[in-house]
Amino acid sequence: MQVRDISARPPAGATGGGRPTPRTLPATLRARLVNPVVRGLLRTPAHRMLSGSVLLLAYTGRRTGVRRELPVMFARLGDRYVVIAGHAGTKTWWRNFAGAARPVTVTVAGRRRSCRARLLEPGSAERRAALDAYRQRYPRVPADEAAPVLVLTPDQRF
Repeated sequence: MQVRDISARPPAGATGGGRPTPRTLPATLRARLVNPVVRGLLRTPAHRMLSGSVLLLAYTGRRTGVRRELPVMFARLGDRYVVIAGHAGTKTWWRNFAGAARPVTVTVAGRRRSCRARLLEPGSAERRAALDAYRQRYPRVPADEAAPVLVLTPDQRF
C-alpha cells in the first residue's frame, strides 16, 4: 500500500473557501523535515524513543480518497487515544473526521491497530474528559478550548 506524504502538499488553508493561511517557517520545517523523520523512526525498533507520546495516524482523505499518515502527540483515556489538532487554522487533516466515526490505522509502541476516529463535539462531557486527559499528560503544551479534539477508539475483535 502506498501512503502519500502529507508534507508534500501546498500550505494548509483556513476554514471555509477563503484564502489559504500561509504556513509559518517552523510549521513548514516540521511538515517537510521533522514529520518524515519521525514517521520513519516510528516504524523502526527505535520507536521506543517516541512511542510514549507520539503515534502514527494513517487515514484516507474524505474528499480525495488518498491515504495519508502523520505523527501526532496523544494521551490515553482508558483504552482510547486522544489527539488534539493544535493551530487548527493552519491545518486541515482533522476535518476528515467531522461527522460519523471513520476508520484509521494507528501505529503506537511499534504495533499497528485498527481504530475508529471521530471529532468530539464542543461542550460535550466526553470532550472535556479528553481535554483533561491530554492536559494531564502534557501540562506544558497549550491545549486551547477551541482546538479540535479527536478520540481514537480501537476496534474490538472477537
